[in-house]
Amino acid sequence: MAAKEADYVILGGGSAGCVMAARLSEDPSSQVALLEAGPWDRNPWIHIPMGFARLYVTRKFDWNYQTEAEPELNNRSLYWPRGRVIGGSGSVNGLVFLRGSPRDYDRWSQSGARGWSYEDCLPAFRKLETFAGPDSEYRGKDGPVQVGEVPEPSDGCRAFVAACEQLGFVRNQDNNAEWFEGVAPNQLNVHRGWRWSPATAYLRPALGRPNLDVQTERVGQRILFRDGRAIGVVVRGPVGEETWLARREVIVCAGAIESPKLLMLSGIGDGAALQAMGIPVVAHAPEVGKNLQDHFMVRYAFRTKPCGTLNEIMANPVRAAGLGLGWFMRRKNQMAVGASEASLFARVLPGSEEPEVQFQFVNFSLDDQARGASRLAKYPGFTFNYCVCRPDSRGELTLRAPNADIKPVIRPNYLSAPSDIRIMLESHRLGRRIAETAPFAGLIEREECPGAATQTDDQVMDYIRDNGATVYHPCGTNRMGADERSVVDPELRVRGVTGLRVADASVFPLVPSSNIHPAVLMLAERAAEIVRRAT
Repeated sequence: MAAKEADYVILGGGSAGCVMAARLSEDPSSQVALLEAGPWDRNPWIHIPMGFARLYVTRKFDWNYQTEAEPELNNRSLYWPRGRVIGGSGSVNGLVFLRGSPRDYDRWSQSGARGWSYEDCLPAFRKLETFAGPDSEYRGKDGPVQVGEVPEPSDGCRAFVAACEQLGFVRNQDNNAEWFEGVAPNQLNVHRGWRWSPATAYLRPALGRPNLDVQTERVGQRILFRDGRAIGVVVRGPVGEETWLARREVIVCAGAIESPKLLMLSGIGDGAALQAMGIPVVAHAPEVGKNLQDHFMVRYAFRTKPCGTLNEIMANPVRAAGLGLGWFMRRKNQMAVGASEASLFARVLPGSEEPEVQFQFVNFSLDDQARGASRLAKYPGFTFNYCVCRPDSRGELTLRAPNADIKPVIRPNYLSAPSDIRIMLESHRLGRRIAETAPFAGLIEREECPGAATQTDDQVMDYIRDNGATVYHPCGTNRMGADERSVVDPELRVRGVTGLRVADASVFPLVPSSNIHPAVLMLAERAAEIVRRAT
C-alpha cells in the first residue's frame, strides 16, 4: 500500500490529539492527519455522564492496562483504565473538571519547563472553556469546552459540603479561579446533560474541513526516521500496516503510557535497554518512561439512611425508569453527573502553605467495596475518597518486549515515599472527622469500609495497602524541561531528533494537584500555538 502524506501526522486521537487536530486544521493551507487506535465514539453511554461507570465495567473502549505487583500495596496488581476511542480518556473519564493549584504550573516552570508558569498557562485555560458561572478574569466564556457546577447536588453532596463548612473549611465559589482551597460541588464538562468531551468540543466541528483526515483503528507501531529526523509513522490498520509520512512534523499524543512506549519502540530511550531488546538506537534518552506519577486514592464507604443515593434508585425499577425519564426531560438529575459530586481541598500537615489532599464525595457505594467490586450495594450508601494532591512517589514504565502489541511494564511505586504515607494517615483522620460532623453524620448509619474496627495507624495502613487504587491520572513519563536529560524541551520537541514533538500528559514535569484533564487540554492548546509559530 502506498504511503499517505500530510503536513502534520498526529498519532493519538485522545483529548490532546483532538485539540491538536482541530487547532492545526484551522489553517487551510496545512494538511492534518489524526490517527487513533480505537473506534469512533458512537456508543451512547459515552455521551451520558453517568455512563462512565458502565464503560468502566465493560472495558470496551479501554487499553486495559495492569500494573506490576506493587511492593507497598502487598504485591497487588492494579487495573489502570485508559481510553481507547476517539476522545481517549476524555470520552470515558468521570468528567470532574478541576485545574488544581495555580502553583502547580509555577512549579512546572521552576523545575525547568520555562514558559509554563500559571501566568503563561492561564490564557490557554481561558481559551479552552465556556464557563457557566460568573464572569472572572480567570475563566473563559467562549471556548469549545462547556464547564459548570453540578446542577442538582444530591442530599449527600449537600451534607458533605455543609459538614466541611462546619469544620471550618471555606465554601469555594470557584475552585478553578484564584485559589483552589476549600469545598465546593465539582465542576464538570457537561452541557445540557451530555458529556462535553474533547471529541465533541473540538473534533466534531472540524470534521468538515477538507484538510483534516481522521482515521480510527490505527494502532501506532513505530516512528520513522531519516538522518535523525522524524518523517512519519507506521500504524496497524484494519487491513495491515500503513505508512503515514509527515512533511512538517510528527506529533505524538498517545498519552502517558503509549507515548513513551512508542518512543522506545522507535529507538528513543535508554540505549542499553533498547539494544538488549534488539531495537536500533536513534537517540539515547534514559528518562523516557521515568518520572511516572499518579494520584492514589482510598475510599470510605457508608451504609446510609434513604437519601437519594444511586443504590436506592437503581435497585427500584420504577425509580430507575424515572431517573432515565427525568434526565431525558430535564437533563439535570444524577444521570448528568460523572464520578463525583463535590471536592474538598484541605491542608492536613502543620505549617502547610497549600492543600495536600483532595476528598471527593460520590453518591453511591459498591458491593464489598473493600474488594474492588463494581456492583452497586443493595442498601442505601455513598462513599468519599481521598488522595495526596502532589505525591512524592515516582514510578517507571519500560518495554516488556519489542512489540507494539504487548503491553509495557508499569510500576507506579505507590507509597514508596514516606511523605505520602504521612499525608494519607492524616487524611484518614480528617475523613473520620467529616463523617462524624453534622449534617453529614445524620445521614450515616454505619461505616462499612474501613469499618469501626480500623483504628490504629497500622490498621489504617493495612486497609490502605489492601484497598487503595488509582485515580486514573498517570502522567510525567516524557518529562518536559530545560535540562539535557529531559525527554522534551519546553517547546515539546523530543531531544536528540528533529521533526518530532510529544503533546500529552506524558510531558508533565509534575502531576497537578487534582484531576488532570483540564491540564491536558490546556497543554494541547498551547502546543498547537507553538507548532503554528514554528512554521
